[in-house]
Amino acid sequence: MLNYSEYASSAPHFLRYVVIPGSLAFLFLLAGFLARPKLAMAVGIYGLSALLGLFLFEALLTFRSVPVRLAMLGQLDENERQALEQKGYVVSAFTLNQLNRMSDVDNLPEAILSGFPKTEVVLCAPENNAVIYRSDRFGFNNPDEVYDRGSMNAMLLGDSFVEGFCLPPGDDIASRLRNDRVAVTAAGIRGNGPLVELATLGRFGPILRPDHVLMVFFEGNDWENLENELRMPWLRAALDMDADYGSPSNASDSLHRARAAIEQRNKQPVTVIDLLTKTALLRNFAALQQTLTRLGLVLPRATPEIPEFRMILHRAKTIANSWGGTFTLVYVPRVDRFMGALRSRAAFDPLRTLVLDSAVAEGIEVIDLVPPLEEHPEPEKMYAADSHFNRDGAAFAADIVAKRLRGPALSKAASAMH
Repeated sequence: MLNYSEYASSAPHFLRYVVIPGSLAFLFLLAGFLARPKLAMAVGIYGLSALLGLFLFEALLTFRSVPVRLAMLGQLDENERQALEQKGYVVSAFTLNQLNRMSDVDNLPEAILSGFPKTEVVLCAPENNAVIYRSDRFGFNNPDEVYDRGSMNAMLLGDSFVEGFCLPPGDDIASRLRNDRVAVTAAGIRGNGPLVELATLGRFGPILRPDHVLMVFFEGNDWENLENELRMPWLRAALDMDADYGSPSNASDSLHRARAAIEQRNKQPVTVIDLLTKTALLRNFAALQQTLTRLGLVLPRATPEIPEFRMILHRAKTIANSWGGTFTLVYVPRVDRFMGALRSRAAFDPLRTLVLDSAVAEGIEVIDLVPPLEEHPEPEKMYAADSHFNRDGAAFAADIVAKRLRGPALSKAASAMH
């Protein structure tokens, strides 16, 4: 009720988070005050036993998730850290928001919109076996030679799904597309939202001039990321029709300051304290988050209207069209949509409807991964324990994107614009 607009303002949310638990509480109170002592005791014992069982199961799931979460934070033992340092400059994974905050960025032209060039980046570290990639000349997860092959077929904008979170080199979506003879660059960094992706396109798009630009929208957190991005005045400037997105050289001083700050951060090992302070582990345990997710009883937050999203799509399409390219939106669902016998997929559709309707209103091609995943016999197996695509999921998504890139709709559009 304290977060009414997010968790109780719609009918499904009100029923799930207010009516049902409130009714259960009321029934227990009635049993406690009005039932005979033996019946009241039996109700209390059975109720507490069920609650204890749920929390024990949640404790088991939480215990199993700790290594996954520590791996996501890039935990390394000392031997692994020293081995990586011998390879040269190494950084654990970061978000652009962190880098810009570290370097005190206050204007768009000097903002950091990519990672550190020619750097070993730790994506994650499951069981102290670091999954790393060497960034390209711009700081993205691509082999640098991709820029030496002439024309670029496609450019992927996105977050960790595009960066290839915890996937060994060659297993991410962009690598799969390259295996399918698509010359593609992945311009994705974990934590990115649509507004940062627009700014990234504004800066690197005119340099690369790809035939197709694809913005990969993740259902899980991109709407929340956009809400946070719109609170940054310097980043809101990306919406202006005459926005100055800067160049990679403009951001060199900002990157230098961020590198100095992140070097200090890297000296501190990842600990359980980081897990408790940087994640919602304790809150999720109290909410039985993982248990209820497996039952299909966790609903996404209510979707607020964000009119700037359509503006972002319009600006991105305009930028891509400026050199004769096309712009496409790729919609990636969260794994929760497919989990639990009691799940209600309709609860996840308000955001999907809003996003896809915005794209259609702007005349933008959409690649919606929801229908093909729903047709898959076990869609949840396309995701890893960290809720990102596993190698099968990345291959599945890349195959769909490759088919659409070769399809008549995008090819016809590209031919017309050329």
